[in-house]
Amino acid sequence: MTSLKYVCSMALKISFGPISWLMVSEIFPLRTRGKGISLAVLTNFGSNAIVTFAFSPLKELLGAENLFLLFGVIALLSLVFVVTSVPET
Repeated sequence: MTSLKYVCSMALKISFGPISWLMVSEIFPLRTRGKGISLAVLTNFGSNAIVTFAFSPLKELLGAENLFLLFGVIALLSLVFVVTSVPET
């Protein structure tokens, strides 16, 4: 059962990866697209760095199973956000 939780949480996390890259190329007007994409990429890499650096301390604090469960919950919340708030481009 534990490995199933890992697989499900990782599948949800991986499935949202392309959305951010696709959206940033379409939501900014041409005049500000360069600066907008730069800021979006900085935010994306900053978020990835925070997750990377926080992983080991959180694993020690919560345990691996609970940490991946937390990531799965975050992924489900992001799915709800995408479905309800992200416009179709």
